[in-house]
Parts: sequence; structure tokens; C-alpha cells
Amino acid sequence: MSTIDNAPFSEQMYVKGTFNGWGDDTPMAYVGNGCYEAVICLSADVHSFKISDQQGSEAFCFAADKFKAVDCQLDKPQALIPAKGIGNDLTFSAPDTGLYTVSMTVKGDSQTMTIASGGENQDSEPSRALFESEHTVEAGQAQLVAKGGKVLAPAALFEKLAIRVEQSAPYVFGDNLDGYFDGVTHGYVAAGKYRHKQGWYLGTCASFANGKINDKTMAESADILPYGVTHHFGNGAQETFMLFSGQAAGQRSAAIRVSSLEPAQLSVAPQLNIAMDNSTVVSFEHGVVYRIAPQLRQKGTPSYIAVCADKSHQFRETTFVDTPVLKEHVHLSGHHTKPLITATEAVNEMTVYLTFAETEEEAIAHANFLVEQDGVTAHLQQVYDMLTHSYVWTSDLEYNRALMWAKAAGKVFVSNEFGKGIWAGLPWFKDCWGRDSFIAVPGITLVNGDFSDAKSIIDNFAAMQLEDKDSINFGRIPNRVTSLTNIIYNTTDGTPWMVREIWDYLRYSGDKAYAKSVYPVVQTYIAGIEKHYLDEYGLMTHRDPDTWMDAKLEGKLPWSARGTRANDIQALWYTSLKVAVELAKLTGDHENAVRYQRLADRVSQNFQLLFWDQQSSLLADRLYQDDQRDLQVRSNQLMTVTVPFDNSLLEKQVGANVVKNAVSELLFPWGITSLSQHDPIFHPYHANRNEYHKDAAYHNGTIWGWNAGFTVSSLVEYGYADFAYQLTQNLSDQILNIGHRGAMSENLDAFLSETGERTTTGTYAQAWSVSEFTRNGYQDYIGFKPELLAGKVTLSPCLPSAWLHFDAELRFGACHSLNVSFQRMDNGEQRYELDFNHAEAASTVGYIELVLTASDKAKYALTIKSADLPAVVLFDPETETASLGGRDVAIKQVQASFESVIGELKFAQPDISKVFPVLQGQHVLQQQVESANLEQATD
Repeated sequence: MSTIDNAPFSEQMYVKGTFNGWGDDTPMAYVGNGCYEAVICLSADVHSFKISDQQGSEAFCFAADKFKAVDCQLDKPQALIPAKGIGNDLTFSAPDTGLYTVSMTVKGDSQTMTIASGGENQDSEPSRALFESEHTVEAGQAQLVAKGGKVLAPAALFEKLAIRVEQSAPYVFGDNLDGYFDGVTHGYVAAGKYRHKQGWYLGTCASFANGKINDKTMAESADILPYGVTHHFGNGAQETFMLFSGQAAGQRSAAIRVSSLEPAQLSVAPQLNIAMDNSTVVSFEHGVVYRIAPQLRQKGTPSYIAVCADKSHQFRETTFVDTPVLKEHVHLSGHHTKPLITATEAVNEMTVYLTFAETEEEAIAHANFLVEQDGVTAHLQQVYDMLTHSYVWTSDLEYNRALMWAKAAGKVFVSNEFGKGIWAGLPWFKDCWGRDSFIAVPGITLVNGDFSDAKSIIDNFAAMQLEDKDSINFGRIPNRVTSLTNIIYNTTDGTPWMVREIWDYLRYSGDKAYAKSVYPVVQTYIAGIEKHYLDEYGLMTHRDPDTWMDAKLEGKLPWSARGTRANDIQALWYTSLKVAVELAKLTGDHENAVRYQRLADRVSQNFQLLFWDQQSSLLADRLYQDDQRDLQVRSNQLMTVTVPFDNSLLEKQVGANVVKNAVSELLFPWGITSLSQHDPIFHPYHANRNEYHKDAAYHNGTIWGWNAGFTVSSLVEYGYADFAYQLTQNLSDQILNIGHRGAMSENLDAFLSETGERTTTGTYAQAWSVSEFTRNGYQDYIGFKPELLAGKVTLSPCLPSAWLHFDAELRFGACHSLNVSFQRMDNGEQRYELDFNHAEAASTVGYIELVLTASDKAKYALTIKSADLPAVVLFDPETETASLGGRDVAIKQVQASFESVIGELKFAQPDISKVFPVLQGQHVLQQQVESANLEQATD
């Protein structure tokens, strides 16, 4: 009898990569002689991965290089080193779809990895009998309910939103608890996993009609919809996968619906990541429940999976012998259970439901609920209601589709994993970042009327505010929450973004009671800045890497040093003080209202004096410790125009120059660069470069999707809606047609590829990217800005000329909305119809301030009493005259035209003839950073 020697590592090792969402569901088995092995199924594609322990710790995270990606060849040994990081993955181009064996041999302090074709994928001999059962089912049926009025009905809306693809395309859905499904169309291998925590139980699925598989690799097309993905087959059959939101029910669940034109014996085989030997199965009225072996159960992770259907059916665990297509075509694993659910009679449609719970009772109860209450219809209704709760529909169909998809994508990130929060991005940033969350709050919650979510997110982060007065993080909320025990505070802007959104929430909701209760949180934050970070000018100081441009070389030295005072940080600090003034007034704290106003006045008096370089007409990106200006041209300067609600940090004339300068130099048609291409450390491309680590480029040229948000806002602020809309249309195209459909990536390369294509980088779906796109539509183009604490609503439309008409329902207060219809008349006049959704809204809002933009970009205001609604306003942008209800009314200029300052704006263009220093050598910026005597900033 042979025995296996002791493994070199006491830690369990895993293969983690793009093929498994960087999760821990591919453990390596120790086979002796220092060798670990794992068998994985890969599609014929390029895959990135590392070998590491569960936590990805420094000593047990293996790659081939500390800084760059290394390509691995089949059957060729590759030396590994401990190399935790981003952008230094192992890569492997699988020549064929199939099984591969990854082995790592450890000898002393050296590690070697080999990838070989093949591996074991036969049915293992189970320790229990295959399970079979039959179920008679009478399912409930429900009907979708339309919203009515000018809002599209569900079927019409979903039809217009369908993103049809004819070849493999990626997508992602979230369960709003702690999980998400990352999938691709037209395939089975690596076609999707429903992930919660770091594991998964549900992967792909196969459907059959009369025993013949509906082959997704041969599907004529697939529709990616906000509620799911439907594959269309040549025989008229369809298969739809749906991941349900658990936000209301608090339950994880999914559905697979298969249909046929003619009645057929329909079957569904879902891929479950459940080993036969580590599970038992029992039946209940509508289906069966899998029980995960007790030793594998983890708190907070589903241990019971119920499988049921809405038609009478037979459930049986099949094998590769009985159903060979599951091995040969779907490539399921041999030792996993293989459930097959088959309708007992010929039917046109069958839906299989799967529920995931921590107790057997919960799994069964939710499964029964879905069958009896028609879970699919309830899911579609929930998605429809979410999309139309607030509503904007214009004459530009492609923009409408992108706006609705951005709204749907934003919901993917709302989770309850660490309390109510917003994940930053998928797949790497499935954490709640303070900065990201509050930049995303307006577009994901407030403009959609989800005020309770906004309040819960604020409360969740406020509860984690650090109150130790001696700590350098006194008053701060977390920068990042990766678990309830791993909370990091290393940022200077997360907390002021929260303070800004506290006021934003109050403006939308009118929640005066909350204003009083949250005031101490704001006071604590300001006290922390006064104690640790205030300079002699009243500005906020901070470390080099503690702004949003926070990448660090090996976690220590800043790639983009922005200390000691960055311009966007001062805009946030100033806004926080202005919020504190208003909260102090609301609570009757007159002494502090005066004190906070005095602090805010010092910032506004000194900011322009110190940051604006009169000679060059440039706004500094930051001040050095000796007060010298850093005149690097970065996108951050536009936040000094858009972050303060009253836009009072800069003189309007200076702000106009800031917009002109930043846009003219940084804005390409597909996005705004994080650094000017004329800067010596500009990086034209982000990832997968031999010359430098991706983090060197991260904030030094790379385009960020969320930066488009404040770019559009600043352009609209000065009346340049048409120019801004050109950018918005390009972003619409990205949302609908590039990368994960319906979402937006974190980054783009600054320059196009050699074939003229945009290259997405960073996370494939990023919360603040889509949230800013949504916010621009509601807050900038439509111009909806409720100010309920002042008893008014400001509607400041600055409309692209491409919009001939639009209809909108704009949410505020306790379930109120302002309904707006716009039409561009043949004579050039603009016609607005305004009304509240019901009469009691008028008691919440005393008046509407309608601010309209003239043809020369000057802005004029008209006050309309709520009691006078409904009302019709006609505005002539050429003559700058208006009528209300058919009678001429006086309008007041509230902003002069700055067209003479800004002039005609054009997009910058990449200078491909330019010689970029960072492409002329190896790690050019890294060498500069390492020799610059910068202070290390470990966390």
C-alpha cells in the first residue's frame, strides 16, 4: 500500500483565473513528490490566472514575474515566484476547448508549473445511489402590469432594450445580496457561473426538446435583456436564463425557461458544482433539495439547493453513459451530480427554478413560492418597475437603450454582503469602497428614486466612521470594506464624497429628521480634518496616493503623487463645509453654522489664489508642500466646476477657462484621458505592455469611464450640450456593443488599437462608470435638481439638439414625481408641459425654478408656483423670450454666456506620430518613482 508524502505547503492551493472568476472553486490536489494538480475545462481562448492559497497571501501567490504578464506554453515547464499583484498574471492560450491539467512541483524554494492537455473527466463511482423522483405540479400564473401614461408597456420596453448578438458576447447580472452571474452567450465551457462569496454552485445549463439538445454554440442569435438572456435556435426553440434579485425576498434564486414551437418533451440539465460524494438529495412537493455535506458548509454560504419546475416533471440524476452529450458537448465534470429535469408530458414551455439557502426549509419555501406565484413574471415585473420608477424616454432610441441599460447595470452592484452598499466593480473589486460607493450613489439610487437604498448606504458607512481622535483616520469612513473584519481607511476623499451625498439625499428626499440625526457624522469628519489635515490657508492636506489616483508601486510608492493638496480634494472639502453650514442651520446650531461658513470662505478665498496660474491660464492639479503649483494637465480640474452644488469655488470666468483647457487637451471622442498626451509620463495604453506595469498607466493617460460624468456636467454647466452629447453617444455605443453588454468597463486605453478599435481594460463592469452615465441624463441634460429643504425643484434642461422630444417622470420626496414632456417645435421654440403626479406633491414643493438655455448659451430662469401646475411653457432660445399658459412672462438671466471665452470646442486627437518616453525603455516611470525620494505610504 503506497502513501502520499507530506505536502510542501500546509495551505490549500488553488488555480484562480479568468475562467473561474478568480474564485476558489478550482483546488489543487496534492499527489506526492512535491506535486500539486488540478484539472480544468478551458475554452479555446486566452486565459489569465495565478496559483495561490485561498487568501492570495504574499508568500503563496505565484506568478512568473513581479510586474508583467508571462505567457505559458503547453507542456513547457514555467518557473514561478511569489508575485502578488495586478497585471502580472500567468496567461495561457488554450489551442482547443477541453480539459487541461495544471501541475505545480515544489522543490525547496523553487516552484515549477506545467500545463498539459487532457485530464480525468469520467463518471466517478458515487458512494450513493442516483436519485429519481416524479412531481405533479400546478403552477400559478400572473400577468405583467404596465405603468400606464406615457411609459412603455413591459413587452414593448423589453423588445426595444434587447441587445441581439449572433456570436459569443459577455454579460453580467447581480442578485443584490452577495452574488452575481458572469456569463457569455453561444457556449457551454466557461459560459457562466453564479458566484457568491468566492465559490459557485450554478454554472451553465443545457436544454433539450424530445431528447435533442438545443445547441447554444449553434444558436442563430441571443438576446441579452435586463432580466436575462434568451438563445434562439433554428427550430424555433428558445432557452432563457434568469438570475433573480433577492433584494426584496432576501433569497438567492435563478430560473431556466425552455420553449418549443410545437409541444415537446422538454428537459433542462443545470450545471451544479456539487460532488456526488459530498451531497445527498431528498424530494419535496415540487422538486428536490440537494444537501451539501456538513463538513463543506460555510456560514453565509448556501448549503441547500432546491430544484423544481412549473410543470409536472421527472427528476433524475443522469450519467455520461446515459446522456453522453453532457460530457462530449457541455463538458460537465465527471464527479459532479448531473440533474436532468424532464416534463412528463409534451408541453410548449417549462421553467426550472433553483433556490439557494442556508437551511433546507428556506430553500423549499422559496422554491414553492416561485412555482405557486409565477416567479418568472414576478421577476420581469420587478425589473420593469425598477427601470420605469423614474423614467426618461427621448427621440434618440439608442440613447434611451443605453440609459436604461446603465440603470439596470447599476443595480447589479447594489448588495447586502457587508451591509447595504455598492460594489466598486467586477470581478476584482467586489468590495464596497467608500469613494466609489458615494460617487455612484446619485446615478444608482437618487435619480431613480431609490431613496431608502441611498439612506441605508449612508447609514452603513457612517456606522463605520472612525471615532478615535488620536488616529490619523479620525472622522473617516472606510476606503474599502472587503469583509466585516477587514476594513481599510486609507483615503482622503471617501468621507467628503459621503458628506456630499448626504446633502444630495436630503435635497431629493426632504428628510429633515435625518438631517438632524446625521449632522454629528459630518461634524466628526470636519473635526478630524481640523485636527490632522488643515493647513494655514484652510485647505485640506493629504498623502501622495490618498486621492482617487491611488495606485502604488508594490503597495508603497505612489505612481501618481498628488500630495500635499489636490484640486479635487479641495472642492470636496469646500463642499463638505457648505453642507455642514446647512445642517447646522437646520439643527439650530448657529454658532457652528458661522464657524463652518468662515472655514468655507477661507477655502474659496485661497483656492483660486493658490491654484490658478494667471500667467499660463492653467489650474494646478495640486500644490506641493512649499505651495508651488504642479501644472500637470489632468481631468481632475473639472471636478472643481462640478463637485460644489452652488459652483462657487471658482469664479465663472475662471471655470470657463478650466473647461476649455481640460476638454481641448484631454477629451478624445471616446473619453477623457487622466493625463495630457503631451506630458512626458503619458501612457497611451493601459494593460498588457512589455514596457511597463499596468499600474504605471492606470492614472497616467488611461481613460476612466466615470470621468466622463463630470466632463459632461461641466460642459452642460456652460451650455455645451451638443458637444457633450457627442461623447455621450460614444459611451452609449460602448454600453450596448463593447465588452460586457449593457455595462461599462472601468477603463479604456487612451489610444485606439492598431485596427482603430477602443480597448476596454480594468474591471469589465464598474459601478461609477454606469452610474455617472445615468446621472448625466437626469441631472444634466434633463437638469432635474430637487431642493426640498428649500421647498423648491430646479429644472434646468440643457438639451442636445438631437432630442426632438422627451417624456420624463422625475422622482423626489415621498413617492412624488414631476412629470415633464418636451417638444422641439418647427419654429425653433421649445415646449414644456409640467405637472406633478398627484396633488399632494404641491405641498412638498412650493415652486419650480425653470432654467432654460438660450442659443448663445446664456441661461434664464422662470419661477412657476406649484399651485399653477399643470402648466405649459414655451421658450424661444433665439429671442430669449418665454410664455406661461399662453401669456408672455418675464425671465431673468442667471448666467451670462461664456461662448466668447470657451469658443468652439473640438475633440483632441491622439498624436500617433509622437515619441512617448514610456515606450522607449523598460519601466521608465517606475525608475523615476523609485528615485524620487517619495514617502512610502503603506496601509
